[in-house]
Formats: sequence, C-alpha cells, structure tokens
Amino acid sequence: MRINVYSQELTEEVIEISKVSNTGIEYKAIQFVLHSSPMLHHPPADDDRSAVTFWLPQSIPGLMRARSMFEEAMNLVAVELNKTVVAQEMRLAADTDCEPKND
Repeated sequence: MRINVYSQELTEEVIEISKVSNTGIEYKAIQFVLHSSPMLHHPPADDDRSAVTFWLPQSIPGLMRARSMFEEAMNLVAVELNKTVVAQEMRLAADTDCEPKND
C-alpha cells in the first residue's frame, strides 16, 4: 500500500492518540493532521479531519524500530532543507554578481 501526502496538505498539527480496546488494551498512535475541507466538521468525540495515523508497537524493540524510522525521516528532511538553503544562497549570490556595479 502507498499513501501519498502532498506538501500542500501538511499542517504543523501532530496529535498523540490513545484508544482502549474492548479487551482493555490501550493502543497509542501518532497522528499527522492534514488540511481538510472546511465542509467537514470535527467534534471532539468524532474527529473526521484528514490525517495519517501511525499506530505504535507496544514492545521495546518495536518502539525502537519506529523511533529509528522517524529519525531517518527527519534526517532526510534535514538533508533536503540544507540542499535547498545552499541552492537559494547560490542563486542570491549569482543574482548579486550579475547586478551592474556603479563605481
């Protein structure tokens, strides 16, 4: 399964989710809330906004794998941010070098 989330859909809202099943087991998740249509309403009891939810494992090894996965994702974003900053600085420097000098 592949889920595509486009950058225009991202928000800064990240929510911790906790649900207790009918067996009494509590499950936890991390939910990334996405931009949703204003036509949708989201009362606290039934939040129907668009989101991507990652249900967390309950074992230590599983949580360590999940942490590694999210850390690697953050590292990839940091690399892309650095490349974008460098490229922007190079464009600004090139634009400045192309301006006529009034000596």
